[in-house]
Amino acid sequence: MLLRASGERDGTAYNLSAVTDDAADAGVPHSDLIRGLTEAAVRHDAAALATLREAANAAMGEQQTVDTLAVAAAFNGITRVADATGIPLDANTQQTTASLRVETGIDGFDYGAKSARYDGVASAAGA
Repeated sequence: MLLRASGERDGTAYNLSAVTDDAADAGVPHSDLIRGLTEAAVRHDAAALATLREAANAAMGEQQTVDTLAVAAAFNGITRVADATGIPLDANTQQTTASLRVETGIDGFDYGAKSARYDGVASAAGA
């Protein structure tokens, strides 16, 4: 939601479908590096992460690289905690994010698939 609001404020159109579509360009500077860093960190791929970190430091600076990795780690943890505790979207958030969730495909997200993709191990419960 914040990316959309930021775009509305400064007149920039962001492609939010890039959240779940690797081929889509979000319209964010260095989005390929940001996506790559995030994927490598979540996959625990140390070799790819080292290479991407070096490229990201050169292209966008060390602070933005660190910020990218910190946000990726935080969001991964936050969503896992919310899902594990069964916290549903509140009515207001559900209503205000309806089009965003459709555009990004988030409602179709499957943690079993994420586990298989990142960990190579999906639990029997699909979580």
